[in-house]
Amino acid sequence: MNPDVLVVGGGPVGLATAIAVRLEGLSATVVERRLPPVEKACGEGIMPGGVTLLKKLGVNLPAGGSFRFRGILYQEGHISTRAHFQGLPGMGMRRTTLHNALVQRAKELGVHFLWGRQLRELLPTGARLSDGMVRSRWTVAADGLNSGIRRTLGLDGPIRRQRVGLRRHYRIAPWSDLVEVSFTDGCQAYVTPVAPDQICVVVLTDNPRQGFDRLLSRFPLLAHRLQGIRQVSEEQGGASVFRGARGVVRGRVALVGDAAVSVDAITGEGVSLGLHQAVALARSLGRGGLDEYARAHAGIMGATIRMTRLMLALDRRPRLRRLALGTLQRWPGLFSNLLGIHTRELSLAQFCARLIRLDRLGRTHT
Repeated sequence: MNPDVLVVGGGPVGLATAIAVRLEGLSATVVERRLPPVEKACGEGIMPGGVTLLKKLGVNLPAGGSFRFRGILYQEGHISTRAHFQGLPGMGMRRTTLHNALVQRAKELGVHFLWGRQLRELLPTGARLSDGMVRSRWTVAADGLNSGIRRTLGLDGPIRRQRVGLRRHYRIAPWSDLVEVSFTDGCQAYVTPVAPDQICVVVLTDNPRQGFDRLLSRFPLLAHRLQGIRQVSEEQGGASVFRGARGVVRGRVALVGDAAVSVDAITGEGVSLGLHQAVALARSLGRGGLDEYARAHAGIMGATIRMTRLMLALDRRPRLRRLALGTLQRWPGLFSNLLGIHTRELSLAQFCARLIRLDRLGRTHT
């Protein structure tokens, strides 16, 4: 077994990388220390660009185990503002549902799996695993936030912000086709519809010691909606880290997903970003190397990193945040266009042109 590409990490981004690699005509092996399906606490929303890429990769998303959402709602106190996507909807689904769909597609394409194996040593010609050695032309590190490969390569970047997300699922029909984000000082709550009869609720905080129920009580309307509703998953926590890397390519090794650059969950872009990176990496490998991927990665991450900095700054400045939300409430067109930039549905030039039109319209009405 000597694949062209050895992917270390069998989460959604690692699997998507293996699928994209196979579609480029290269062989791929995935190594994962856990057994499928691989679970992780996350918001479970996939932005429109990510949904489009999953379809291009041939991943079959089950209709009964997912839910289309058409935009985002931000709210704090009496302030509420919403924006719809410019084109296709996003998709909410359980993390395990997504993982199973990716595994199935990878199997169809002939990806080889080594479940329950651990990486022992990174080698110039592949890797030494817990049960032997695998030789490969290239190695892809898709081993997540605490990537051992990134650390081994000396590519660890600074942690700019670290928080914790606590997640539960509830058996209730979604009351909205939007992902709802509620703000309060030092905490946010996210509601994502993930099936026709189920929602995912995540509270994101700097102080997880308060526990899910106490944090949820800080959002009275949401807590009231969920009172008496059956919980259908165990509470699970996970880190939300805004962290960079000192590079995403070193020799014949590439970093992808959170192993490369992780953004705070406040962006809602984690899975979609990883899918974009996976496709760009596979394209670069299909052309014989990693140089193209290094350049593409910077382009993929640029706008999201800027948005992450902005959103985290608002999180720490309540008065400024409420002013910003109030402005978006008064100018819903502005929110829609900002969302378009964030989801890559609008270019910067298109955004500026629309902003000028909004300004002219505002002057006309005044």
